[in-house]
Amino acid sequence: MTSVVQYSMPRTGSTLIRRILYNVFPEYEQPSQHPPGQYSDLDILIISCRHPLDVFVSMIRANGADGKRISNGTLDNYLPDLERQYRQYAHDMSKFKGYKLKLKYEKFWNNYDYVFDELENFFNDTLGFKYHKPVEISKEKRTNIKKICGIKNTKKIQDTLKNFDDVDNKTKIHGNHIATPEPFNYKKILTDTQIAFLEERLHEPLEEWRQL
Repeated sequence: MTSVVQYSMPRTGSTLIRRILYNVFPEYEQPSQHPPGQYSDLDILIISCRHPLDVFVSMIRANGADGKRISNGTLDNYLPDLERQYRQYAHDMSKFKGYKLKLKYEKFWNNYDYVFDELENFFNDTLGFKYHKPVEISKEKRTNIKKICGIKNTKKIQDTLKNFDDVDNKTKIHGNHIATPEPFNYKKILTDTQIAFLEERLHEPLEEWRQL
């Protein structure tokens, strides 16, 4: 059976995309996955992509290392794990032969209609007859999903949870899940030297992000 699978690097808006998919495709399984992925080439992957330096900063903050700046010691501590995850992500993508749709975080973080439009275009035009029915997300349904999945409602759920390890079973929202969702927040946190260093170390995922 074909599944619509949300598969992405962590801290890329993946929980939001999974919740949208759950409301658009209630008849399908929607496991949300991070590298390494567990799926088949028959599945349809919906992938959220975010600027790698924002992913890095968000990952550090989710692990409790907060503050206006990130020290070089903290950077050195967390970077190998992020690089490992990106290598696994690249490996998974190189092996996957099925259909996939990539959604850019910077386009959907405050514009859910971008996601709705991309889903309609992908399933109706790219997949066409391979999908059993047209995907039509009505204005009323869009409004309802925006309310359910919006930041305001998400923060209400988040505030009932103790920490990042505490997870809401239905929505998969963690405690301390949302910090600063605005794109390019890394520019406020990292020094110019750190940015140049990370851009060199993460040049492959950064190039993929630039091409979206």
